[in-house]
Amino acid sequence: MTEPLPIVMYARPTCEDSELARRRLEELGIPFQEINVDEDEAAARYVEQVNRGFRSTPTIVFGDEVIIVVEPTVEELDEALRRAGYVV
Repeated sequence: MTEPLPIVMYARPTCEDSELARRRLEELGIPFQEINVDEDEAAARYVEQVNRGFRSTPTIVFGDEVIIVVEPTVEELDEALRRAGYVV
């Protein structure tokens, strides 16, 4: 069995969508790295690059940009997690 893809979530601490995704990942016990785009300018530029100039949060990256989801619903996040090899 292959390892699930690592997850990096580009987020803002005050963003409701980021909180929703953070809470879902924590509920499922799925490890992830969180980067605050308000404090990391390189991360903010990356998020703007993949979102056509918008600083959309959360932007969640699985593996080496194998899967990227932006402002996902719980259902969309769960589907991305399954595609990335997680049991949801």
